[in-house]
Amino acid sequence: MYRYYSYSKINKIMFLVLVLINLFTYNWLTKTCIIDSKQVIGDSFSEEYDKMDSIFVTAINYAIPAIDIAFTSQGYTGKDLTFSSFLNAKVKNPINILKFQIPVLAQIEVKENKNLNIVIENSQNSVSEEEKEEKEKVTEEIKKQQDNEAQTVLENKNFDQPYLLIYHTHTMESYAATEKNKYEAKYGYDRTNDLNYTVAKVGDYLAEYLIREGIPVLHDKTINDYNYDKSYVNSLATVSKILKEHPSIKVTIDLHRDGYGAVMMPGVDSIPVLSKLPNQDFRKKYVTEINGEKVAKVSFIIGSRRTPEMKEDWRKNYEFAKKISDRLNKLYPGLSLGVQVKPYSEYNQHLLEKAILIELGSNYNTLEEAIATTKYLAKAISEVINEEGYSN
Repeated sequence: MYRYYSYSKINKIMFLVLVLINLFTYNWLTKTCIIDSKQVIGDSFSEEYDKMDSIFVTAINYAIPAIDIAFTSQGYTGKDLTFSSFLNAKVKNPINILKFQIPVLAQIEVKENKNLNIVIENSQNSVSEEEKEEKEKVTEEIKKQQDNEAQTVLENKNFDQPYLLIYHTHTMESYAATEKNKYEAKYGYDRTNDLNYTVAKVGDYLAEYLIREGIPVLHDKTINDYNYDKSYVNSLATVSKILKEHPSIKVTIDLHRDGYGAVMMPGVDSIPVLSKLPNQDFRKKYVTEINGEKVAKVSFIIGSRRTPEMKEDWRKNYEFAKKISDRLNKLYPGLSLGVQVKPYSEYNQHLLEKAILIELGSNYNTLEEAIATTKYLAKAISEVINEEGYSN
């Protein structure tokens, strides 16, 4: 009896010690990390590291894939790491967990989605044919006027030497599918190698509008993220090669989109209902209206990490991004979410003083909303470039 009591007491003490160790480890791992320039963290990882807030969450994600809460690309945004927060409401509906592991189960909600789409389509069809025709005429006239203005600009510019490069480290980042732009996700959630539905398509429009504004543009659509972990290594090689071939380039834009959770599941071609996505605050964060048209908001990312051999000053990148962000909000209030500085990455921005990363919308936006933003973004970029003394 005495021996049994001793072992029991020892077990309790050991249990308390383990709890204290776990609490200490958790607090230590979840504290804000100060990372100096000598610490090497891959850019692909560091981009997600900022979104997950701690190494502790990463460990959980790799250890328990079914929970899958590590990065915001998998749905984690807060610091509540209790077991109930891992599963949230999903614990009451195991189907939601299975849907992340077996994508075909995501089709359970397809019928409901289709019904909602029908309601939306019917409400749109209630607009009279005369109103539609009138609207189309006005749109056509505006387009003709813009084309004429663009042609006048192009005739006075020399585009043999590009001044601005648009490229994509995460070329396969895509948007929420619609009836007009329907696709099937591949190579992970909200991604596809069909560039008609990704940030590369948005880049096409941004390049076109910049050219109309008189800025010579080269748009590179190399897919750098077949191996996501090496995407920044690949894009660095891509951009370095282009800069050697085109020394006239003084501005680079790495065009991305932000992400939360998973909207487009691999192997599932259903159309998501935007009003039923789980985080409506995130949807609202990245959408606004200009002249009655829904457009995606924009954010700017600057990496301040520089190793000793990198002579370029990140503050110059920041100043350039800040000018564009401020001009965007001056022209179209609220369209820019501002500039964020990340201390653990350079995002290839050490290559040029005017190298920036732009997140245009998120996976909660449609491709149409992202494309609609490009004409406004091009206007702001071109004004800043021209004011800084660009001439061709």
